[in-house]
Amino acid sequence: MKDIVIIGAGYGGLTASALLAKEGHNVTVIEKNEQPGGKASLLEKDGFAFDMGPSWYMWPQVFENFFSEFGMDASEELELERLDPSYRVFFSDGDTIDVSSDVNKNYELFEELEENGAEKLRKYLDVCKRQYDIAMDEFVYRSYNSIFDFFTPKMIVNGLKLKAFSNFHKGVKKYFKNPKAQKLLEWITVFLGGDPRNVPAMYCMMSYLDHHHGIFYPKGGMNGLAKKMYDIAVDNGVKFKFNEPVTKINVENKSAKKIITSKKEYDADLVINNADYHHGETVLLDEKNQTYKEKYWNKKTMAVSMHLAYLGIDKKVNGLTHHNYFFETEWNEHFDQIFKKPQWPDNPNFYVCCPSKIDNTVAPEGMENLFFLVPVASDLEDSDQIRDEYLDKVIEKFEKWTGEKIRDNIVTKSLFTHRDFKERYNAYKGTGLGMAHTLWQTAVFRPKHKSSKVENLYYTGQYNHPGVGVPTTVISSQILVDELNKKGVLT
Repeated sequence: MKDIVIIGAGYGGLTASALLAKEGHNVTVIEKNEQPGGKASLLEKDGFAFDMGPSWYMWPQVFENFFSEFGMDASEELELERLDPSYRVFFSDGDTIDVSSDVNKNYELFEELEENGAEKLRKYLDVCKRQYDIAMDEFVYRSYNSIFDFFTPKMIVNGLKLKAFSNFHKGVKKYFKNPKAQKLLEWITVFLGGDPRNVPAMYCMMSYLDHHHGIFYPKGGMNGLAKKMYDIAVDNGVKFKFNEPVTKINVENKSAKKIITSKKEYDADLVINNADYHHGETVLLDEKNQTYKEKYWNKKTMAVSMHLAYLGIDKKVNGLTHHNYFFETEWNEHFDQIFKKPQWPDNPNFYVCCPSKIDNTVAPEGMENLFFLVPVASDLEDSDQIRDEYLDKVIEKFEKWTGEKIRDNIVTKSLFTHRDFKERYNAYKGTGLGMAHTLWQTAVFRPKHKSSKVENLYYTGQYNHPGVGVPTTVISSQILVDELNKKGVLT
């Protein structure tokens, strides 16, 4: 039995801790903040309950896989509700489109958008399905310890099949000419922290999951999922320490001997960092023990940060479903102002989640729970004045596009931007998602699970392979635990 200390109780830490404790190890999770879930925290205020971070439950196979490790059925444990429509899209020209959980209805939708649209979507999703199968068989559930693990003859052949060296936008444009049809498929790259023009085409597999497997809502939202995973970890013997920031990983003879916190010291045979990777390397370790020094991070393309607004509205808002997107007709300007010329976007696209449409526990009766998200560049100037003025801009667009007035009905408001990501999550440059999924920041090109300088130090989470997103963070920890077992580290 090993004494294992995990830094951070996000999805990666919850997954790793539960799996390792199930194997009989003595696992302690040390969390800076007051609750489990990491960015999937819950904000309770004035009778409202806001999911502070992730709000989409998709790729259900990943969660089914995790829960099955403990003899549980994810659908039953989470009381999943399938959303229909999956989401609604508002366009700046006044058009509103619903994407259904029934793929046959989506074939009809695309037929209306362009000639032979149904057949084009069918062919495109068939390609996405093949991409998904190849990725799951060969790419996703595996570790990459060196460049030679990736550039084997078989991996190169499969990489070509995955169109890994093309970009998402080109892949969509090959099938669809209608700009709205393109946007309905390309929006998902925001989940990967990137621009459709620089995210590898292989990630079209997410469109297959979207259209063929649907979008769900777990009881209690994504924080409800985190709490259920926390319960599983506790039931398997994991000990959690909250409100206890880690201040130092003490290394002796290339081994992490002690984890020092604001309250005490912990001895460890094995250390796993689920906190922000950059913070774990450049703050918690002395420079001589850092695998990735500051100059490494300065060269990386960071994923989006976010302007988040949690609004309680004292009336029902018509015209919304659970997930709602608001797209400008010309949206490349927004991506350019994130990745090419970083600034607060002039004409932002944005997302609004309204969980009170299906969950009566997240808002007082007769009221609405609204979560506004605008993707923005990391490391922008972030003052109270800037973020308040930006919310005004977004609300103005929302009211114009929906025809619903909400400004005078706001009874509670909380904003969360760059400086909050830095303060609450130690997020590098205030990023909301870590490193973007560009070609050269995918698979073997992402930071490794194992430290090259400290023998018993490992990492898990959104910076590692497979990358950004809740499902991939869960997979990251499954890969790590599997690798530890294969290499005999845990024996």
